[in-house]
Amino acid sequence: MNEVEGFSPDPELFSPTLIHLKSTLVSLLSIVLSLAYSTARARDASDTSAVIADVPCRITAKAPPQFPARLIREGVTHGSVLMLLHISSTGELTDKLITAYTREPFADVSQQAVEKWKFAPGKVKGEPVDTIITLTLQFDVKQVVLLQKFASDLSGPDHFDGFEYHASNVLNLDRVPRPLSVVEPSYPQEWMKQGIVGSVAVDFFIDETGRTRFPTAAAGANELLANIAVAAVQQWRFMPPTAKNKPVLVRARQVFNFQKENPSS
Repeated sequence: MNEVEGFSPDPELFSPTLIHLKSTLVSLLSIVLSLAYSTARARDASDTSAVIADVPCRITAKAPPQFPARLIREGVTHGSVLMLLHISSTGELTDKLITAYTREPFADVSQQAVEKWKFAPGKVKGEPVDTIITLTLQFDVKQVVLLQKFASDLSGPDHFDGFEYHASNVLNLDRVPRPLSVVEPSYPQEWMKQGIVGSVAVDFFIDETGRTRFPTAAAGANELLANIAVAAVQQWRFMPPTAKNKPVLVRARQVFNFQKENPSS
């Protein structure tokens, strides 16, 4: 793990290899933060990315959250919660993240309900896989409607009118997120000989504590490269992002370019 103070470490700190990585952390509004480095060591890639399954992950037992009584007393008649769920290959709920809500009590009852649900894992070619589910819970005093889809990216609504809480964008932060530790993707050198090169865009959140959450490779990426890119971003840590001196959740994108070095450079 490399401890860094910013996004422009001295290239001399990394031993040169045949594969050159140039990584750019880009916000939703194209605020660019730069990080350039070379891969330093070769290890076997581990399959840590969540994928879209041939057999989708299913919620096998669920009880919709109850409309909060407190909000009924306050005259609130509807609301929404946006949530991400990570379901492991064994069907366990291993992580959840609220990315937006109209009123906090809706978020509270949603989290409590989801923790009691049961899941059947998704499968690819007959093998169970990790899956990321995006949930939208729409509350009405008469019912709660669940809208579910599987995430190939972390795109959310363009507008959050009426939401008390939602993921921020970099333009609204007090300062750009400062990395505390950055882990390099583990790119085996034999992949270069096999022509396994290309770009991978990884979408993720940085939460109020500085942890990276729900890193997800965008659709169309090479599966092997996606796995090592996601595994690396999973281990990154930042100073907690803030807006108006308060910690906030922020969404970001990291683009990795795995390609042969130019011999003349």
